[in-house]
Amino acid sequence: MLSNMASQDEKRPLLQSNNDNTEVHINPGNGCHVPASTGGGHDAHRCTNLQAMMHLMKGNIGTGLLGLPFAVKHAGILVGPLGLILMAVICISCMYQLVKTSKRLCHQLGFETLDYADVAENAFNYGGVSFFHGRGYIGSSIVNIFLMITQLGFCCVYFIFMAENIREIYVYFYTDVIDKRFFILMLYIPVMLICFIKNFDELAPFSMGAIFLTVVGIAIIYEHLISLLLQEKPKGTTLAADPIEYPYFFGSAIYSFEGIGVVLPLENKMKKPEQFTFVLVVGMILVSILYTSMGLLGYLAIGDALQDTITLDLPDDLFYEFVKLIFVAAIFVTYAVQFYVPADVLWPFVKRHIPYRYHGVGNYLFRAALVFFTLVLAVVIPQLANFITLIGAFSSSALALILPPFLEEIVCLRDGYSSFTAVCRLVKNVLIFLFGIVGMVAGTIVAIDSIVKGFEKQ
Repeated sequence: MLSNMASQDEKRPLLQSNNDNTEVHINPGNGCHVPASTGGGHDAHRCTNLQAMMHLMKGNIGTGLLGLPFAVKHAGILVGPLGLILMAVICISCMYQLVKTSKRLCHQLGFETLDYADVAENAFNYGGVSFFHGRGYIGSSIVNIFLMITQLGFCCVYFIFMAENIREIYVYFYTDVIDKRFFILMLYIPVMLICFIKNFDELAPFSMGAIFLTVVGIAIIYEHLISLLLQEKPKGTTLAADPIEYPYFFGSAIYSFEGIGVVLPLENKMKKPEQFTFVLVVGMILVSILYTSMGLLGYLAIGDALQDTITLDLPDDLFYEFVKLIFVAAIFVTYAVQFYVPADVLWPFVKRHIPYRYHGVGNYLFRAALVFFTLVLAVVIPQLANFITLIGAFSSSALALILPPFLEEIVCLRDGYSSFTAVCRLVKNVLIFLFGIVGMVAGTIVAIDSIVKGFEKQ
């Protein structure tokens, strides 16, 4: 989750010596580190290993999964699955790095928990690079900016995804084709209204419903793809696509691994956080199997005729139109869940410029404006696959591949490189960092070029 950007006093280590036995935890109201109460309700809202695994999987399964067959098309039936497996291994490693770095900082500085932005801030302040000391706000700002871009980018993708599928349903019943931008605009009022829900707890029932709909929809898609492959020969036959298309594959694939932002909050809320590594590895292996199978089966069954998302390749049949509607409903709710975080973080900065008596109506107007901002971006760039690649390559790669090894190396720099283990860690981190940088630059360039070409075609 995004950091709530608390003041420097709130981020200061609470345990300055080994003699201070004060227990601390995260205040759910503002994310600040405060003394724990002595009551017995501290563990009441903590989750079990199974619940944590479900949340982890939910955080990684979204529109990116449905676009993976299209991504595999840009890599081939050999390179695509191998690339997804490699990406999964690297992303799981980076998630583990982030958890390990957080634990080390907590142990050294006396915090009980840290979120992603907190880790970056404290790594800068107390790591081995003296230039960063006292400049921790730079680290937390970098993380928060990329998280903000990612969250709002997801919201833009959701607008396009919903509009694409609603248009497919409309064409099924009325045959005439209408520009998808009309359907994006049509969605503004209902999306704005659900985003007026300010309490995250009130969204929980809708979120559970969205999860159920997503599971049902994915199961139906798997059944359809497998039945197609049993009835006829595979249509996707390219073993390895032209390497010039690999950056496009990279952006779409890394977009799918969108759950690194939930890793630390999940560990912080577990009853047995020491078992989170097991939960992380098992959960992400299951997610990786889902990703690889969906991407491969989708490309084998549909072939080069694949559209931006696999839902658009479902048969023109009333039953499958209902499946598209299921995903529209699920993503509609998911928009509100993703929107909650940037709205909650940005509002304190906005309300400073609004008289206190207008804070109530001002909050609603702010939310309406922020939804409208994502709508405008979706209308201006209504290219689903290209938008996914752009968000994935630019911001997801930074959060999932570039920052975790960088932060770990800053924190471990004080230990030196006299041991073989330290040298191996450095080599691994440099390779992952460079892989992320190259993928970020190449994927962003390819995505922007594709967006420009899309405008030229229009």
